[in-house]
Amino acid sequence: MTTHAPARPTDRPIPSPFTGAGKLWLSTFLSHILNPWHMAFALLLPLFMYAIFGMTEAARTTQTGRGNVAAAMVVMMTTYGVILVGGSLGATLSVERTTGISRMYALTPIQPWVILLVRLTALVALSAFIALICFSVGLATGSKMTAGAWAASAAVVVALSALGALIGLACGYTIKGENAYSASAFVMVFGAFVSGMFIPLEQMPPFVSDVAPFTPLYGAVQAIYAVAGTVPMPTAAWLNIVGWVVITAGIAWWGASHDTAR
Repeated sequence: MTTHAPARPTDRPIPSPFTGAGKLWLSTFLSHILNPWHMAFALLLPLFMYAIFGMTEAARTTQTGRGNVAAAMVVMMTTYGVILVGGSLGATLSVERTTGISRMYALTPIQPWVILLVRLTALVALSAFIALICFSVGLATGSKMTAGAWAASAAVVVALSALGALIGLACGYTIKGENAYSASAFVMVFGAFVSGMFIPLEQMPPFVSDVAPFTPLYGAVQAIYAVAGTVPMPTAAWLNIVGWVVITAGIAWWGASHDTAR
């Protein structure tokens, strides 16, 4: 009679949920910074728009609470650029979902919430790099603010980039194919115009001012105005930022949790 020895418990440790997070962070960062189309939207478009609106004699001579209008414009356009980069996450995720790469994550120890965290931090780091370049161009072309205002502006731009990334993630996890990027781009462009990023709300029809507080980028625009010393930060802007962060983060979390069918 043949007997079998009981299986010995394995001594292999349980893998950390962060296993592979470093490589995923690096690949996410490099895939964006080395993509000429992504960087064209992130750098060339904001700088071109700053050249139109901010490199004028009126912008250099008109003062705000903490600097001149040119400085406020370069900060505003930089914010638009980093938010567009965040929206490009939708395109990245749609490709991964279409090709089945996202399902391969289910075979690894890395958890969905870690994937979200890694992608967000990679985009925030990229946003800091973009802000450094755009602010340097602004300083070289007549944009003036106090040192504290520049530092606060950089912090606000980097923080707001997380909102753009969350919008891109929410679109990427809920909309398949190339439509994910189209949807996120629509949200960005529509939100930028309606929130007063390009044209002040006072110069648009009254109904736009009524709708603006409910759009995704209203809080971001008001934050830039506040840090530039143009207007104080209204309560509605704080509520707008918190509300849209919660909504988009919830959608992204739900999509990441169900995408790989763990």
